[in-house]
Amino acid sequence: MTSAVVETSSGKLRGLLKDGVRVWRGIPYAAVPERFRAPVSTDPWRGERDATQWGPVAIQSRDPRIAMMSGVGEKMPMAEDCLTANVFAPEGADRAPVLVWIHGGAFVMGSGSTPLYDGRTFASRHGLVVVTFNYRLGLLGFLGGNWALLDQVALLEWVRDNIAAFGGDPANVTIVGESAGASSVAALLVMPRARGLFVRAVLQSCAIGAMVPTRDDNAAMAAELGLAAEASIEAILAAQAGLAAKRGLAAFAPFVDGDVVPEGPIAAVRAGRAAQVPLLLGWNRDEWKLFDVFLGPGSSEAVKEPMRNRLGDAKLDEILKAYDGDWIAICGDLAFRMPSTRIAEGHRAPAWLYRFDWTSPAMGGALGAAHGLDLPFMWNKLELKPSQLLIGGDTVGAQPLATAMHDTWAAFVKTGEPAGDGLPAWPSYDAQKRATMLLDRESRVVDDPDRQRRVTWDGVI
Repeated sequence: MTSAVVETSSGKLRGLLKDGVRVWRGIPYAAVPERFRAPVSTDPWRGERDATQWGPVAIQSRDPRIAMMSGVGEKMPMAEDCLTANVFAPEGADRAPVLVWIHGGAFVMGSGSTPLYDGRTFASRHGLVVVTFNYRLGLLGFLGGNWALLDQVALLEWVRDNIAAFGGDPANVTIVGESAGASSVAALLVMPRARGLFVRAVLQSCAIGAMVPTRDDNAAMAAELGLAAEASIEAILAAQAGLAAKRGLAAFAPFVDGDVVPEGPIAAVRAGRAAQVPLLLGWNRDEWKLFDVFLGPGSSEAVKEPMRNRLGDAKLDEILKAYDGDWIAICGDLAFRMPSTRIAEGHRAPAWLYRFDWTSPAMGGALGAAHGLDLPFMWNKLELKPSQLLIGGDTVGAQPLATAMHDTWAAFVKTGEPAGDGLPAWPSYDAQKRATMLLDRESRVVDDPDRQRRVTWDGVI
């Protein structure tokens, strides 16, 4: 293992070179000047800065159930000023395509340094430069402003200004996100400040629907909590937990403020006001089973009464009939399938839609094709312990699809088309045929799968 030194706009960074891949960790891409403020440029340094250790992750709960899903262990340090990035680059790379990964975690958990998001496989197998990073979460990321999204814009600006030093092409950047990361991508598509910072995007299990919170909603949340800017971290996390208990997994999210986020992504896409870049997007068939298994049935039951109040008895009964009373499937489609579908059908540039159908044998089959199950496949990291938990140890059965997805995602990052080996020909999506790739042990393209379930959401989302 040898060192790898690059010169950035803030100073020199010393990373590591191993097996043909250079890695730099804990790079400050911006700084938090004070709580509930937009990020600012980081201060330059003299000499070589050590970039061999991960930076602190965003402040988040240490609850073991959350840590199980987030991958953030007890020994990982946390800090409010957590704005650091990690870069994985092939040795000798020169203007290579760049994959920027935005981690998920319901905007309250997760980090860019989770072992699953190690970019060395994309770098060594496909010649990509991979960037992962941390951004502010929870109340620190959204109380009073879209601070988390501004962190993400600051990261993309840092990539634009510095990635060439690492061998990447600043004109060939693809943003990729899952869950809250995909919702971030949807917001970035409509943010004026992000325009021109990426040329294509991938949204895996996007959860931004038609009912995007507003500035007034955010102000009401602030008034309800009554938190002072100088509140302790313990008080902030306690308020955050209480709010999540009342409002569920979507308690913290980007909101329409008329400035950073001028309008909801689905409305902007339909009106042709989103960034017109190629999209690869989709959802997992049994999304909500993850929450039902790890958080308990209350995670889905909590949705029922708000839906009834919003839609009325007749519409909710129509939806229940279309789903044969499968409430977990209803929650998953409302939260993840329909946002993906609406974005794909309204987008003014090529879009490719998928549904991840690989059914896990884990826990007696209770997970099905649950939320997050696609991640070990897309990253081709089946050997990791958390991956083994999700796939039930079926590495042999999972590997062909993992290889195919990994290669196809890389192809999209390189060319803007999902044309990797291992999958059948994948036509782009349109509102007439609605071609959808079903990713499974035997992947196939189906036009408008589960049509009756889809149409029952017309007028709702």
